[in-house]
Formats: sequence, C-alpha cells, structure tokens
Amino acid sequence: MIILFVIAILFFTFQNISFKQFNLAYMKNTASYFMFNAIYFTIICMIYAVVGINTSFFEFSIVSLALLFATSFIAAMYFYMKAMENGPLGLSFLFFSAGMLVPILFGIIFYNEPAPPHRLAGLVLLFVAFFISVRGKEGSKMNKKWITYILLGSLSNGIIGVAIKLCRIVISEDALTEFLFLGFGQAAVISLIIGMVIIGKYKSKITHFCALPFAAVAIMAAVSTAGGNYAMLLLSLNVPALIQFPVTNGSLVITSIITSRVVYKEQVTKQHLLAILIGLIAIIMLSL
Repeated sequence: MIILFVIAILFFTFQNISFKQFNLAYMKNTASYFMFNAIYFTIICMIYAVVGINTSFFEFSIVSLALLFATSFIAAMYFYMKAMENGPLGLSFLFFSAGMLVPILFGIIFYNEPAPPHRLAGLVLLFVAFFISVRGKEGSKMNKKWITYILLGSLSNGIIGVAIKLCRIVISEDALTEFLFLGFGQAAVISLIIGMVIIGKYKSKITHFCALPFAAVAIMAAVSTAGGNYAMLLLSLNVPALIQFPVTNGSLVITSIITSRVVYKEQVTKQHLLAILIGLIAIIMLSL
C-alpha cells in the first residue's frame, strides 16, 4: 500500500506541474484552455480504454453522474489554473483541496452522516488559515482575483467530490473506472464544443499548440491525471478513507510548496507558511 500512496502522490505532483507549465507557456486565451482540455481528456480516455472498460456499466445513472463530474472538473481546473496565475502554487493547492468541505457537508445534510467535533474544529482552522493568507502586509500580495478564483475552484472541486460520493453510493464499485472514462469523455466533448465556439466567435488562435513541448505537457497532464485517479481508486478499495485522504492531501500540500519554491522560484513568505501549516492541519482533521 505504501507504494500505491507514493505513486498517487507522484502522479498528482506531476499533474500540478503540468497544469502550472501549461498556464505559464500556453494559456494565451480562453480557447487555449478548452482546446487543451479536449486534447488531454481524450488521451486520458485512451489510457482508461487500454486498462479495460466494460460497456455494460454505461447506464443512465452512471452517465448522468459522469456528466456532473465532467462539468465540475472543467470548471475546477479552469479556476485552479487562474488562481495559480494570480497567486503561489502552494497556497492555491491548499485551498483548492479544501473543496472536500462540500462533499462532507453534503453527506451531513442529505445522508445524516455524523459531524464529529474534530471536523468542526478543522472547518474553523481552515477559515483561520484563509484569513491569515489574505490579511496583513504579506497577505496583501494575494489579490482579489486570486481570492475569487480559488474560492470558485474550491467549490467546483467540492462538486467533483459530490459526484464521486454519489457514484460510490448508487453505482457498483466495479464501475468506477467506467465512471472516470465517461466523465473525462464527456468533458472532452464539452471542452471541444466550447473551444470551437470561442475560436469561431472571437477568432482566437491556438497555433502555439503546434510544438513538441506542448505535446509533452498534454501527455504529462493526461498520464498524471489518469494515473493519479486510478491509484486513488485502488487505494479506496484497500485503505480506510481516514488514512487515505489525510496522507495524500497532506503530502500533496507539502509537495506543492516544494515545487513552487524549487521549480518555479515562487516566494513563500512566513505568513503564507503559517497559513499553509494551519490549513494542512485543518485538511487532516477534516479528512479523519
């Protein structure tokens, strides 16, 4: 199981790097984002098809939940990339991960799941971390655009969690790979349609995609996304959630800080480190 954890963390770390790299080098306009999605989502579907897909699971319930997953994933990644454009990677990933609040609250409200005190404390700590990150002299560097994008990204990420939660409630565990295949497949179609409409209406250009480095970024994004999600599915079948999510989310916050500092030379202030530490504790408490 330790190997699976390492694999999942590495995959999602490279996913963060690929998204950041796309954002820096290829996010020239809105059409760029949607056409990039159409390309790398298609590659993800090809990967899952090679792994093996059972089409007998393609029922209305799984298709509809996969559509919810698709639309929320498109929105989440867009807002996350825009947040990285306007703020540091470490903090952006921290509060993007905080989207887990949405499926937690969904379960409490609609499925009468327990709300233990440590989760309520984690919620309070999360708000404290966010307050610290956007207040004061150092926090003033976090502009209003970053705040807006990361809140919208966190909400969209939370809806992804709701779709997955509903999938595991109403659909057989044997169909989880098919769920991801349908989700990314629909996301590819939606992204392609929106991208083509934007290109036609605003005459946007995506000629900068025609280069070998772009292909490398798209493939890395696809492989890391497909591999990370598949590893998490395998972990979910063998490891309790109270271990799986604190370990993976906590580790990814740490790797995102290291990546932002070492790879992208982003300045991590003492105030941001404090916010990240408190937020990390909050995420672990919320996951338990």
